[in-house]
Amino acid sequence: MLLCEDREVFRLGLREVLEAEPDIAVVAERDTLPGALAAVEEVATQVVVARQGLVQGPMLPVLRELCGRGTAVLVLAEPREEGGPELVQVLRAGVRGYLPRCSAASRLVEAVRALARHEPAIDSSTTSQLVRYLTDPATAAEVPDRVLDRLTDRQREVAELVAQGLSNEEIARRLFLSLATVKSHLTASMRRLGVRSRTQVAILVNRDRSPAA
Repeated sequence: MLLCEDREVFRLGLREVLEAEPDIAVVAERDTLPGALAAVEEVATQVVVARQGLVQGPMLPVLRELCGRGTAVLVLAEPREEGGPELVQVLRAGVRGYLPRCSAASRLVEAVRALARHEPAIDSSTTSQLVRYLTDPATAAEVPDRVLDRLTDRQREVAELVAQGLSNEEIARRLFLSLATVKSHLTASMRRLGVRSRTQVAILVNRDRSPAA
């Protein structure tokens, strides 16, 4: 696994807790999300643990790209960040692990193992806060469901061209990609959107771009 933490004391503490487990090894450490993404390209890792402040705002496209590579991301949030729009954003980017930063060491280890098994790891208290946030009429309008936000930048490009009626071969030529790469991006997009055909992808993308969306 990889640690993405810019505060040395916390990073050393995370490493000590995680490497105390016989089935967990920290293979790399980075202090920025772009650095973590670059490291994942070089070193195989199943899980990235990152502080929420390093993955939100302008880093969301990088987070989507990281999640789109099949890497499970566990976000550790400060109390003020839990259950609000920041959580909605990272979940839409593909994050499947989310814990308060103050969680017990055993809970952190449990979450890392769950993500390595391709299972979600969302803290129950955070889930309750999220439900309250999304059902509050004062805030529900702030978080419209944008289909394209669930995809990486490249997946979004492929999906938009599918919505324009282009074939896989035409998309490959347009984006200067191999046919296999286009198919891979399309398959990943369908999985993240919860659909089974390119027609359904096109419908969702067109609805997402319509004024009424």
